[in-house]
Amino acid sequence: MIIEHPPSAQRDPAEFVGLASPLPEIVTWADMSAERPLPPTEVVAGLLHRASKLVIGGTSKSNKSWCLLGLSVSIAAGIPFWGRATHEGKVLFINFELHPWAAHHRIAAIVTQMAAMHLCVDTVAENLHIWNLRGHNADLTTLRPKLEEKIAGEDYVLIVIDPAYKVLGNRDENANGEIADLMNEFERLAKKSGAAVALAHHFAKGDSTSKSAIDRMSGAGAWARDPDSIMVLTPHEESECFTVSCILRNHAPTEEFVVRWHYPLMEEAPELNPAALKTPQSKNKKCTDQEFLDAFFPDKSPVAKSQVVAMAKDKFGMEKSSVYNRFHALFEANLLRESGKMLVRI
Repeated sequence: MIIEHPPSAQRDPAEFVGLASPLPEIVTWADMSAERPLPPTEVVAGLLHRASKLVIGGTSKSNKSWCLLGLSVSIAAGIPFWGRATHEGKVLFINFELHPWAAHHRIAAIVTQMAAMHLCVDTVAENLHIWNLRGHNADLTTLRPKLEEKIAGEDYVLIVIDPAYKVLGNRDENANGEIADLMNEFERLAKKSGAAVALAHHFAKGDSTSKSAIDRMSGAGAWARDPDSIMVLTPHEESECFTVSCILRNHAPTEEFVVRWHYPLMEEAPELNPAALKTPQSKNKKCTDQEFLDAFFPDKSPVAKSQVVAMAKDKFGMEKSSVYNRFHALFEANLLRESGKMLVRI
């Protein structure tokens, strides 16, 4: 099934406007207050509602597809995702990238690992649905009606499209108007199906930490400014770890946190400092925060500041100013606290 898509030059210009027909009526605040519209069900507590859009952004090889699969299995099982409660329901994972055997291997590994962690995954077999479309890349404008026809009456709570660039069609990922048009297609799918729609997008090249979290993704600004929820995974100075920054339109702000890749799952790493990002400068850092804590605070026994300064000089060649800067960073990350002239690991 090869789904053809019309060249963008042949599109009706009105298609880019993103207008739904008919348009809703203008209402007074009194009418709106009387109606008291309620938010949809939260698919992931504090992060994502049904009929909303989620983008996971990260560098290449940051395991974004694994994160989306982990999210899918978690929701299908109704078990927490990165410490956040999920609403159990049916999930559709649209796979444009992996061979069916590879997709099966990944999902089986995730389910097996979750079961080994004594998490109940009994409902995954019925709740997780996969549409394998490798080799059937399609413009989402063409694919969406066919997809909506297939899922009619299914009541999915989440639809994942991975990877997103496979449904670009002839759109340029750097053209804001064309990506806004793509996001309108995701919006129509979310509205028609009632499901949250999730996808992943890659970072631009270069040092991502020199930009704010919302600007780290590649291409047009619409990739970051249109979604309702964004989870940005920035490499941490600790190997195989990522700081997660959540940019949320409809939820209260949430603090950054760190996750660690532990095949086949990305797991929380609450002991790590989210601010310790991997930067070109960090290549010359004497030691990571974790190494620093393990070296001088192996347990929660108080240690004198002066003793740590002396040991840091001997062990890592750190100057006094560098040690005190590290103290401050660990205080800020709530990994170390000060008690007079003593320091205690939290």
